[in-house]
Amino acid sequence: MHRRPAASRSLQIALLALLAILALAPPAGAAERLRAPSPPLASASSEGAEVARVLRYWTPERMESARPLDLVLAGKRGPHLRLGPPAATAGASFLPVATPEVPPYSVNGRIFIRIGNDRAYCSGTAINSPTRQLVLTAGHCVNDGGVEGRSVWYRDQMFVPAYTAGKAPFGAFVAKRNQIYSLAPWVKTANFDFDIGAFLTAPNNRGQNVADAVGGGATVAFGLPRNQRFFTFGYPGEVKRMQGCNSPYAGDDRLSYPLPGPPTLGIRCHWAQGASGGGWLIGDGTQINGLTSYLHLENKSRTYGPYFAQGTVCNLVEGL
Repeated sequence: MHRRPAASRSLQIALLALLAILALAPPAGAAERLRAPSPPLASASSEGAEVARVLRYWTPERMESARPLDLVLAGKRGPHLRLGPPAATAGASFLPVATPEVPPYSVNGRIFIRIGNDRAYCSGTAINSPTRQLVLTAGHCVNDGGVEGRSVWYRDQMFVPAYTAGKAPFGAFVAKRNQIYSLAPWVKTANFDFDIGAFLTAPNNRGQNVADAVGGGATVAFGLPRNQRFFTFGYPGEVKRMQGCNSPYAGDDRLSYPLPGPPTLGIRCHWAQGASGGGWLIGDGTQINGLTSYLHLENKSRTYGPYFAQGTVCNLVEGL
């Protein structure tokens, strides 16, 4: 009987340990989910008080005064955020949605946010998720990615599905302040391959969760071929009702190739400020497979968004 050399046994143990580590490691290209740093709410009553405070803050006058937020790339300057007066819609390629309160359009809405002393808005989508409380949007609609300096999380987010000229047909859904998320590559380095954000919302004043109120919410689709036809939605510029734009896949953004992560993809829609985070629906409109992230100032014929993969959107929304 021959004994196995000690060195061989040590090598076998080391290999087994390495395999165990690899089994626990996230897939290549996966991004860590980060949560806004806020203290956990002490009780259901304090959460209710927080929701009531946010609802009191967002009066019709303050909602009207909110300014559109977007992310742009300008030559070699890199990504930067714009928060300004409603952008002009000349040359834009979107059109009003006639029945925003009817599925599948009803999953889309406007997100009101506070950025320091400023009031802003983005767009977002109610998601078919286990909690029935999930809203998906752009990462730069929940965190500035350090684009303007130190990374900052926003506050007092409120989602209004099918928002139309100040009216909220399904009510308002306030983001839970300790349930706001984005991906680490966006939050830490403004990597727009990962410009995706999400938050869980409290029920509306009828006690409904957001996905149930709007007719079910959109189901996240990921890992699909890039060549899809996208039905995109948002609240751009000076318009006061939901807008839509249909487009096929229009190629990748080559500027995203050097970045870690899947390259972003383009559509032939010229979205104005405020459409950031708006959903890209596919098929019969019940699935979401992208969202509006940014545009190039020197090329306004395209809008770009992150590719929905296991390591991007799935890492963000898993379990929410």
